[in-house]
Amino acid sequence: MATSLDPRGGHGPDDFGVLVGWSHAPFQRGIQLKVQSTCSEGGEVRDIAARSYLMTRNQALILAKYLLDATGQDLPERPREGHIRRLFRRLTGG
Repeated sequence: MATSLDPRGGHGPDDFGVLVGWSHAPFQRGIQLKVQSTCSEGGEVRDIAARSYLMTRNQALILAKYLLDATGQDLPERPREGHIRRLFRRLTGG
């Protein structure tokens, strides 16, 4: 179960942020995910906060599947290989 972090350092059920960006990079044993968020407090938008997470590739896959399922989307199908390219690949052993 996911919980949010209170900006003062603890966990709080009322803490709410808005995702404004993310990036990822390969890491030695998985993936580094950097998440940027902001929250409004009393009508004022606070500064953008960044947090990095290290995930195994399996955790990243589970997160991706959850987000796809939650949004009702599927991965796009891979484009089919054309006859000429398939023949060329067979002839060259590639």
